Amino acid sequence: MEEEVSSGAIARKYGLIFGLVSAIIFVATAAGRINLGLAGTPLAWAVVIGAFVLAIKEFKAENGGIMSFGKGFGISMLVALIGGIVRSVISYVYIMVDPEYLDFAKEARENMSFGPPQDETQEVPQWVEFFSTGEFAAIASFIGAIFAGLIFGAIVSAIMKNEAEEF
Repeated sequence: MEEEVSSGAIARKYGLIFGLVSAIIFVATAAGRINLGLAGTPLAWAVVIGAFVLAIKEFKAENGGIMSFGKGFGISMLVALIGGIVRSVISYVYIMVDPEYLDFAKEARENMSFGPPQDETQEVPQWVEFFSTGEFAAIASFIGAIFAGLIFGAIVSAIMKNEAEEF
């Protein structure tokens, strides 16, 4: 009887890699006060897509080249879940250690604003301040990883699937 390949172990491995690489990028840019702006988006996409491709490729190699769309999507979602947790925790810890980073990020967002200039006399409601906290950054980071898993995981799985032939 054939030994079944553990997709969970592969997903944990690449989820950890995804989380650590994306957290290192965050910490490096935050510590250096580097604002990647829109250029950061393709970099983030490359990291997450790369993690999904490598995880699925390893699973297929250990499974005789066979993988269904559902299995690939499941692996991608586990990678996104684990990577999102790792990235969120590390980002949150960094923001707690360096709270001035939030001021830098807020200023960078204001300088990137699209549309009419902000009225300086207009007060911001108190509840809006939550969006400038470390907690919100961690939550948003995790949710972003899950959405990346849903979107890019489905695309990568659809491209890389190789169903077993039925006789």
